[in-house]
Amino acid sequence: MAASRFVALKTRWANCSTTRASDWATIGLVVAASFVLYARTAAPGLLDGDEGEFQTNIARLGVSHTGYPLFFLLGKVWTLLVPVGTLAVRANWFAAFWGAAAVAAVFVFVRWLTRNRWAAILCALVFAVSRVEWSQAVVPRPYTLNAFFVVIVTLLFFLWRAGKVDLSVPIFAFGLSLTNHRTMIWFAPAIACLVLWQERAALLRPRRVAQLALAFLAPLLLYGYVFWRGESDVGVEFHLKDFGEMILGGNASRWMRYGPLDWLVSRVTDLYIPLLVEQFTPLGFVAGLVGMLALALDRVPRGWQRDLPARDALVFIVLANIGNSAFCVMFWTMDVEKFFIPSYLTFLFFVGVGIARIWDWLAARPARWVTQGVLVLVFVATAGYLLRANYAVNDLSARTAVIETWNENLSQPLEQHALIVGPWETLTPLEYAQYVEGRRTDLERWKVIVKREQLDLTLYGSRQADIESAVRAGRPVYLTVHPSETETLGALADEFRLTRVGELWRVVNCAPQVASCGLPMIESRTTFRDRAGRSIELLGYAVFPAATLHAGDFGLLMLQWRAPQSVGARFTISLRVLDAQGRLVYQRDAEPGSGLRPTIGWTAGEVVQDDAGFFIPPGAGAGTYRLVLVVYDAGRGEELATPTGTQFVVCETRIPQ
Repeated sequence: MAASRFVALKTRWANCSTTRASDWATIGLVVAASFVLYARTAAPGLLDGDEGEFQTNIARLGVSHTGYPLFFLLGKVWTLLVPVGTLAVRANWFAAFWGAAAVAAVFVFVRWLTRNRWAAILCALVFAVSRVEWSQAVVPRPYTLNAFFVVIVTLLFFLWRAGKVDLSVPIFAFGLSLTNHRTMIWFAPAIACLVLWQERAALLRPRRVAQLALAFLAPLLLYGYVFWRGESDVGVEFHLKDFGEMILGGNASRWMRYGPLDWLVSRVTDLYIPLLVEQFTPLGFVAGLVGMLALALDRVPRGWQRDLPARDALVFIVLANIGNSAFCVMFWTMDVEKFFIPSYLTFLFFVGVGIARIWDWLAARPARWVTQGVLVLVFVATAGYLLRANYAVNDLSARTAVIETWNENLSQPLEQHALIVGPWETLTPLEYAQYVEGRRTDLERWKVIVKREQLDLTLYGSRQADIESAVRAGRPVYLTVHPSETETLGALADEFRLTRVGELWRVVNCAPQVASCGLPMIESRTTFRDRAGRSIELLGYAVFPAATLHAGDFGLLMLQWRAPQSVGARFTISLRVLDAQGRLVYQRDAEPGSGLRPTIGWTAGEVVQDDAGFFIPPGAGAGTYRLVLVVYDAGRGEELATPTGTQFVVCETRIPQ
């Protein structure tokens, strides 16, 4: 008998060790595969808007508009530990890492809850390729770390309820989660119900209450980071006076919408339910309903943690889901889907229970291995479907527009201490260039409001009057958006001339209605013609502010064109500045009217005004410089000919000693 007991004990130990080893191997594989997927599809570098703001503040330990102290502190550590890629790339991979960690946490939680490895693997797979979670793992935002906390906080409270850990552990984790994202507060009703029901007697003891209060409040001291690093001027400016408005959530009330019961029901059925089904497919949704019903009827999976009452788990998950979902359906923002991630996750817990319950039901049927194998294959195919459907949507690996735009902008010899003006979202790449890379720190940034509905949100408003004063005082001013694309700055286009410089708009102190800014238009007739006989004629030009410029000056070449007949092609105008030795010192290529008046739309005999801005480089020596025009068809790679060749010298400008 002793021998048989020894064999049984040895077998149980071997099974336990194998299980643990295989689980650790699975966790490692889940983390690696998820991280590779997210890193492969992550944005390749610099971004604008919130993402650009977070990239900068991770690098410089700044404060973004709603705090996130834990996110920024961990992000900074991450960028110091990861030795490859730019700081912007590392910030993007930081979100990818926590996305992978959240997927692994799903596996661990479902595995512990149901002791069903396949249910845990399938839930982790489906969650990893769900659209919204994936979308947050490819840009530097705090939502993947928040997803990790959703799983860990729930797991720790269930471990406490099962008698495995002290209550102070999940309470501490809950407090810590709030230092990453404040929406974890919507778990409070679920936590309160579970704790008050289970430990109401102990909560009458002052010492126990003090212990739990300390566990909750201690991590919240991380918000001292906001006081330490709070005077930020990156993105949405944060100052310590904004603590109550932005950190404590006072500003959230602006986006809250309320309505009668039928409105609320429609928000759930038209918004939340479709989003939930989209994340996990109808199959996952049905499995979740099966899991919910199983807990309600106390028909738990065979491997269920017996020390955890099924209905306690049900009430906690339902209340957590309802708390977060209720906030989201009333939170009126365009990107509210990412705030639903805790709702998706809590429903996914039901999906895990449902898969495990179906697995057990199939185990009692004939050909169990076949039917269980089919169940696995069906959910693997579901994950494959989600992977294929969401890959194109979430693949940001080719999102280089912001990088290219600001490389182009900062490659321009913009005047020292020039003023760059635009909405905050468009300026975050410049802030990254200045604070992180140390480029063009002389440039000054003005953040402006471009939507009327937001004018009351800041003290500075649209700043149109300030911009007008700066331009008239002779200060170089550049806009990141054309005034016609705004609701507040349109009058600038009526008062001043605007011309494209890189991807910026230079505001020139000259009325757009005056053809040559009051300067005499010099006749300079020549025709540019392609091999197909299509042509445009240059009628005349003027140089603003004068024909004599200094090193580092900005000039405006004002051109008048005419189409002898309809062109039927898109021609690009290349303005080149050559020194006395014929060396190129500046080049500006654009379609006429800074791209707003393409030649393909010209009618026969129409005269078109075209302003081409140019710079005399700061290091240019004294002497004569030639302004040369080349017209070409970019699509066909053909330069148009003039009677003197493809390059036409419009005029000369002098730089004095």
